[in-house]
Amino acid sequence: MTPVIIRIRGLGFGYQPTGAGFAVLARLDLDIRKGSVHAIVGPNGCGKSTLLRIIAGLEKTATGSLEFLGATDHENRTALVFQNPRLLPWWNVERNIAIGSEFSDKPRDLYRKVRDFNTRRVGLDSVGGRPPHELSLGQQTIAGLGRGLAHDAEILLLDEPFAHLDAMTRRRFYEEFETHWQVDPRTVVLVTHDVDEAVNLADRVSVMGRGPGPLIDTVEVDADRPRIGISPAHPGIRAATTWVWDALERSDR
Repeated sequence: MTPVIIRIRGLGFGYQPTGAGFAVLARLDLDIRKGSVHAIVGPNGCGKSTLLRIIAGLEKTATGSLEFLGATDHENRTALVFQNPRLLPWWNVERNIAIGSEFSDKPRDLYRKVRDFNTRRVGLDSVGGRPPHELSLGQQTIAGLGRGLAHDAEILLLDEPFAHLDAMTRRRFYEEFETHWQVDPRTVVLVTHDVDEAVNLADRVSVMGRGPGPLIDTVEVDADRPRIGISPAHPGIRAATTWVWDALERSDR
């Protein structure tokens, strides 16, 4: 069995606006396996993005525990790719992509190699010297993904990273994501509203309910990798898709 890299037990989180607090997450248990792609789906407002922020260390849990298990051979534990690109407008595209390396102690020649390689692998080398405002929203989104890939992190956290891409670009990026993961199989936690995306990209899919509480359930996607060009009619894909939709319907009851 693949070892667990993130263990979450009884996790709770809430906000305190104007003194009247409300819960976002409660009694949440979840295991993320090392070197796997784990997708999380659920209704709007169920706390999916908040969970990623907690894993990234941007929010603190109110109750329960979150543990990273095992040693890491990367510079960083996590890298978070936001739904909105959040590029620095005064820097060009390639510099935005390599921002993590720029603020590290890497030698300049290694920094340039990291910058050029990751700009090229997300297909933005022809616009690498341009400022973000000259790019389409889809291209800016791809630059944000490139920044996450360029960051030397053990765990990549993706918050609806393909939401702003058109259908053809999204399909191409699914294939590139699979290729990158085969070459560099880091642990990936993917938040998405797209059930087909979750099932096609992930090894396991967890479904969150509408209100704070335990996960509805987690399903294993019984389909071998690589999955480039896999048919929706594949028995494992079809079974997992049906299960996720059934769990989402249960989450609304």
